[in-house]
Amino acid sequence: MKYCSECLMPDTRPGIKFIDGVCVACIHYKKQKETNWDNRKKEFETLCGKYRTENSDEYDCAIAVSGGKDSHFQVYVMKEIMKMNPVLLTVENIHPTETGKKNLQNLSDAFDCDIIRYELNDEKKELFKRVGRYTFEEYGFPTWYIDSLVYSFPVRKTMDLGLKLLVYGEDVNYTYGGKYDEETPSAMMQSKNDVVRPIHTEMVEKGVVSEKEIADNITPEYEECATYGLEPIYLSYFVPWNSHHNFEVAKRWGFRHLGHEYKREGAIEDYNSIDSITYLISEFLKYTKYGHSSTTQMASRWIRYGMKTREEMIPIVKKYDKNLDQGIVEGFCEIIGMEIKEFYDVLDKWYNKELFMQDQDKIWHEKFEVGKGL
Repeated sequence: MKYCSECLMPDTRPGIKFIDGVCVACIHYKKQKETNWDNRKKEFETLCGKYRTENSDEYDCAIAVSGGKDSHFQVYVMKEIMKMNPVLLTVENIHPTETGKKNLQNLSDAFDCDIIRYELNDEKKELFKRVGRYTFEEYGFPTWYIDSLVYSFPVRKTMDLGLKLLVYGEDVNYTYGGKYDEETPSAMMQSKNDVVRPIHTEMVEKGVVSEKEIADNITPEYEECATYGLEPIYLSYFVPWNSHHNFEVAKRWGFRHLGHEYKREGAIEDYNSIDSITYLISEFLKYTKYGHSSTTQMASRWIRYGMKTREEMIPIVKKYDKNLDQGIVEGFCEIIGMEIKEFYDVLDKWYNKELFMQDQDKIWHEKFEVGKGL
């Protein structure tokens, strides 16, 4: 385990690459300073011009949103700067926070946009309960069911509506490293970035779900989208991307941070991934598997943005990244019907024994040192 010499991201993160000791996330962020954003904006204007409608009653594009700070920034750019008329597509979250609910409504109110939401009825909630337990126990992916819908629903719904332009925010493959890490405006390969493992067929074969039950969770294949003429894009290709800047912009349009409602035990900020407390269970699983979680991610961003130094953030990451918020555990166990002890027994199997050791009372301890590695 080695750390980037500039930020605090370790080389255990899936898909990340290091060049001369520096992670691609730091390298790619620096490239933003060399990018000709005026040319990118002209390119963006041409693209939007292909789809822009003069009829205020017609949608000319769709935006995949959650209601968070980046969603506010996306809608701000498309509606206020590019003068498009988007429809917003979202998937209902598990255990949504009140702040998250208000922020999603604010997106509609502040920007005068319609929102179409994939809702989890009682049948879908029972399916999440069954699938969530299985994917947690067998793969260490407790929110796979929702994650797969987040990827599939915007694509399917955009085509159902007869639209072609689908807007996403950040290209995480390029920004942080992944299989498809070439900088490109096209988001056609987004479903291949390994955030959602293609385990649909395996679950059907094992009798966990039926093909009908899981049909909505399958993102249409590249060929189907290309034949239709879908043009999904990453906004981060056309405008500089800085999540803290996005937060500052979002506040000006009514976005509220989580600090007024809840204080998370393992987070150093209150504006990132705040739509659901329970949903953050997946963030902590990254810690057990790879030795880094949300605090490492945010600390590394702040270092890249010049907000903090690497030295300042090392003790912060040491203190917070290993903390699993009790509200996350309680919420997840309540939803899938699991006892707290049973939860921790399952969690134990996902700790990477190369990075952690367990004491006689089953408490896990790091073998690595933040900022230095093993």
